[in-house]
Amino acid sequence: MKTLAHLDRSTHPPTMSLSVFDAPHRRMHIQAIVRYRQELYEACEEAGIALPIDYPIDLSVIYINPTSPDLGNLYLALEQALDGATLTKRNAVLVDDALVSKLTQRKMYTDPYRLDERGRVRKKSKRHAT
Repeated sequence: MKTLAHLDRSTHPPTMSLSVFDAPHRRMHIQAIVRYRQELYEACEEAGIALPIDYPIDLSVIYINPTSPDLGNLYLALEQALDGATLTKRNAVLVDDALVSKLTQRKMYTDPYRLDERGRVRKKSKRHAT
C-alpha cells in the first residue's frame, strides 16, 4: 500500500487530496485498517500537513488498484482509518470523520484483467487467451 497526500488551503474549506494505491476495504482484518491508518498518517506528515485536522475539509480520493470494486466498502475502510474516534486516537488524520464536508472519490485499475466478468476483483490477475 502506498498513499500520496496534499492539502490545498486556497479553497474554503481546504481540500485534502489522497491517492491510495491498493486500498483495503472494510471487510478486511482490523490489522489491515490499522496499517492503512499508519500509512495515511505518514503520507500526511510527509506532505507537511499538521495533524490531527480539527477543521472542516473537502476530501478528494482516487483509489488506484483497490482491493474491492465497491466504493462504499473502500470509503468505510478509509473513514475508519482517518477517524480519531475509531480504533484509537493515536495516528489519526482527522479528529472526527464528521469534519469531511464534501467527498469526491473514484477508482482506477491499471490492469484491465484485474476484474472478472461481474466486475469483482480477481484473487490473481489472469489474462484471457485471445
